[in-house]
Amino acid sequence: MPRAFKQFSEHPNLLPYEELLSILLRSDDAPVPEIAGRKLIAGQGLDDMQVSHAWYIGVSRGLIQEFSHWRAARKVRYADRSLCHKQRPENILISAPEKNADDSYTSELLLHERNELMLDHLTGQHIQGMVLAEACRQMFLAVTEHYFLDDCPSSKRYFVINLMNVRYQSFAFPLPTQIHYRVIERKQPKPDRIFIHADMDVHQSGQPVAGMEVQFTVFDDGYLSKRESKLAAQAVGNYVDFLRDELRKSAPTKYSSSARSSRPQGPRQMKPLAS
Repeated sequence: MPRAFKQFSEHPNLLPYEELLSILLRSDDAPVPEIAGRKLIAGQGLDDMQVSHAWYIGVSRGLIQEFSHWRAARKVRYADRSLCHKQRPENILISAPEKNADDSYTSELLLHERNELMLDHLTGQHIQGMVLAEACRQMFLAVTEHYFLDDCPSSKRYFVINLMNVRYQSFAFPLPTQIHYRVIERKQPKPDRIFIHADMDVHQSGQPVAGMEVQFTVFDDGYLSKRESKLAAQAVGNYVDFLRDELRKSAPTKYSSSARSSRPQGPRQMKPLAS
């Protein structure tokens, strides 16, 4: 377990990653009773480098049996960045989706300690709800990109979310977690767009902990980019008009009526004109 889940790692049968390394990095002939005879499994939040680093040290110390299941929860590979619409690999939250016999799809939740949603917000021991929501978002992007767009004429697509309903049923903890995706409806109203209505369940230890219903449309980028630019220009114009009206409403009059009546009367002096 990485530092992000330090409090959770204090439970029985869990071990912080830093503590594991401290045990393994003792002198070569030092015994390791803390882990001898146990089966170690890499947990959530560790990246591939951390997993490989601990495995190499453990095996070099002769702990082959202890590390025989080390990668049991890491047999899957991360989904490609292009499928999840992410630039930084640490922000990818799912494995490559796999198609099941019933035409549903499954991915593993893969947390990273330096994920953008975990860097500055971690309350308690559970996985925060926004992480699960983002994982579901990446899931419907990845499934659609990989399985449903082969006949799409454009290589660059634009996803527009029409509806997104997230449900939370129980706390999810940093343990092996699966996302199950099924399509409720899929249609192509026009050649340059595809509409999909889908539902997802997030399972942990075989029990649902969260889920999401989503409706979205995939557009040809050439069409929607122009449409978006037009709407962006319109939004700027609307805001300028709104701001102008607000400033006009809040601007004070030069003199109040009472101030005008109380001014001393006399010859008005003209200000010189600027030359």
